[in-house]
Amino acid sequence: MSDTSPYERNIAEQPEALRDFAQLPLARDLEEIDLDSFDRVILTGMGTSHYAAHPTWEELVRQGRAVWWVTTAQLLERPELITSSTLLWMTSQSGESGESVALLEGLGLRRPRKILATTNVAKSTLGQAADVTLLLHSGDEATVSTKSYVNSLACHSRAVNTLSGGNDQSIIETLMRAATEMENFGPNLTEVARESLRPSYPRFAFVAAPSETTTALSGSLIMKEASKVPVEGYVGGDFRHGPIEVGGPGLVVTLFGRASTDASLEALSHDLIQSGSMVIAVDLPGADDHCLHVRTPATSQFARRLCAARFYQEFSVAIARARGIEPGAFLFGSKITTNV
Repeated sequence: MSDTSPYERNIAEQPEALRDFAQLPLARDLEEIDLDSFDRVILTGMGTSHYAAHPTWEELVRQGRAVWWVTTAQLLERPELITSSTLLWMTSQSGESGESVALLEGLGLRRPRKILATTNVAKSTLGQAADVTLLLHSGDEATVSTKSYVNSLACHSRAVNTLSGGNDQSIIETLMRAATEMENFGPNLTEVARESLRPSYPRFAFVAAPSETTTALSGSLIMKEASKVPVEGYVGGDFRHGPIEVGGPGLVVTLFGRASTDASLEALSHDLIQSGSMVIAVDLPGADDHCLHVRTPATSQFARRLCAARFYQEFSVAIARARGIEPGAFLFGSKITTNV
């Protein structure tokens, strides 16, 4: 299996897709949204679309705002969370995910004050229902989320900055640098993948610092989709509360740090190495010496998220090829999940 898969081509196209997005203006009417006029902000989506909004939740919480980060499936079960003074910020790369369409169709008299959409398709159900639509300009994707995830992160970064009164140009410059840093980061994980699959009972986990929640959750989802191996994502100390019992030979844990001291993840790396687990430390310089250390060229938090995405994308490709399957090819699902 030597031919480049569509998934791998999409991975290679990510930096250019990000540059294209960064050079285009956001929706002009975004600046007319006054966050102080809403009693709450609800961030919602499914899969990587939802995970890409987590940094926005962090920023709005930091500002002291009332903000919820809930999946659209959860919101369908608890629509009373939406009030007439809500800013409902929905992210769906296709704009046609089953949950998003169901939520929009079921709003009725419970319509929020304003719907803000982040999507790749202006004429989608979401794009047409929204009061303000932010387009991703990520182009077509053949399989699992790559360009659309990167541009969703970028779109949220620019949008929350604009809504908070920031300078869009400074964010654009960060995005452009991050695109180059992601482009220059291409870890070869072929041997790591083979070693990971050598045990008779291989298990995989991604554990990230709380500020990198989007990486742990998106990475575990993409690994499952693209390489067909079960991978779980955990944040901070969550892994110690039960999951650590699957440690020992055969467990492969990737720790995503912040390129600085992280006592919790560093201690976890030591304990996992002592248990006989394989540990990969990404941007975690204080991890155990026996870990496989991976240092990205990232110079910003945004770039670290992009390089982390490139890491787990390349890892999923290597795992898939080691298992003799085409990376990223769907077996049971599809690009757009319309069933609820």
